[in-house]
Amino acid sequence: MCLLRVTNVTRPIISNDIILLKDDAFSRLRDEVYIRVLSNDKRDGEISKSYFYFIADKLRKMGLLLDNAISFKVAIPYALNDKRGIVLKDGIIYITNKKQLIYFDMYDTTYLCGNCSVILSCVQGLKQIAYELGIKIRDDNPNLAWYKILESIQRALLEASMSLKLKLGEIPFGNRICCEEEVIRENEPQVNL
Repeated sequence: MCLLRVTNVTRPIISNDIILLKDDAFSRLRDEVYIRVLSNDKRDGEISKSYFYFIADKLRKMGLLLDNAISFKVAIPYALNDKRGIVLKDGIIYITNKKQLIYFDMYDTTYLCGNCSVILSCVQGLKQIAYELGIKIRDDNPNLAWYKILESIQRALLEASMSLKLKLGEIPFGNRICCEEEVIRENEPQVNL
């Protein structure tokens, strides 16, 4: 079971970065309109101008777009677990060297192996990613092969990572954002701790 979307990219690509994308944001990209806006900087007649720019703004907030360009090579979904840690999920957004965007989500139930209408695109996308990353495919079953490729990418990502950098000023704590400047009014009593 999975969801696969493959589309040509016409937007400029300015980065080879890997992005960890929160699972709910990754799931939002299941919508074909989001994928079309991400991959194409020209609005087609099917999407209203306001909706196109609304989605583009959401993609910028997710870190997938910078100005008008794609700002990643690979996006991997993650979720929070109960023990205050993160878990990498089985999915990927990958921009190939041939300027194709491949979106794969193993948790979706749109397609089933054995009775799949996108098997050709699935196998081609799988082989392209494996070739570009130098990963050997040993399984004949595409679902198992996707699982092994995602596992290899995740392991390599975690083994190569020395840090994860976040901006403290963008993290909400309770009802305020950390490090906001406080406005001190004149004649207001100040309490020192």
